[in-house]
Amino acid sequence: MAMMNSENMAQDLSPITFCDVVGSTNDEVRKLGQEGAEAGTALAAHAQTEGRGRRGHLWHSPAGGLYLSVLLRPQVSMQMLMGLPAACALGAVDALRSLGVGEAGIKWPNDIVIADQKLAGILVEAGYGEKGVFAVCGIGVNIAPQQEVRRAVLEEFDGFQRPLTPAFLSDHVEQVPDFEQLATTIRDAIVRRAKQWEQSMAGRTVAGPLATILDEYFDAMPAVGQVMDAVLPDGRSMATGVFAGMDVWGRAILVTQDGEEVTISAEQASLRRTASA
Repeated sequence: MAMMNSENMAQDLSPITFCDVVGSTNDEVRKLGQEGAEAGTALAAHAQTEGRGRRGHLWHSPAGGLYLSVLLRPQVSMQMLMGLPAACALGAVDALRSLGVGEAGIKWPNDIVIADQKLAGILVEAGYGEKGVFAVCGIGVNIAPQQEVRRAVLEEFDGFQRPLTPAFLSDHVEQVPDFEQLATTIRDAIVRRAKQWEQSMAGRTVAGPLATILDEYFDAMPAVGQVMDAVLPDGRSMATGVFAGMDVWGRAILVTQDGEEVTISAEQASLRRTASA
């Protein structure tokens, strides 16, 4: 029943607003959220002039990609809200796989990758307005390997050193869908996953925000079981070990050569395949 409700919700969403260039799609949708816009309200742009990635770092966003932000209003406690980015990442994977990108997966905590290459980045930000707490899920997708887009991916760095090389949608599908279809497919899948996660969390006061989706989140990560470095923002390695998975709070767990378990939050470090692997 939860699946049907969430699918119906996606069908009833308002049309996406499309524009050529915007400062930041997240900022524009945040304003709409503060004014009371409904869940599923979305804005898509061909380019951004003031885009940003994790930790407030600037995200160079030239024409050639899809920059999409979606308004969400999950009815969960503030403590559980930190599970939303994982649900949004699963939604993005759902959408891309439905378009033929069967190898799309998640790089912890919520980038979308194909093997070790980055196809899309996700940034979820919370806000507050006349209808209470809301969230904005922003996603940038690399569509085609134009020179400026390739440079954009390499310059963003996720706020960390040792950036991933880019992947492009055009290299992994027989035919790239038109811009509006791509945006709508991704928006609907993110809303659907967010709603399913919200419904699964109803009434929960124990465990953690990823408890109901942890198995799927785990299965969507190609790096699980590989030797990884936990890389600090300055490029230094915090720890090296086998990526064993995540806990119900979304923290990554590395098992070192000595058998020690190191738990890492997304605010502390980013995971990169170790150079010696």
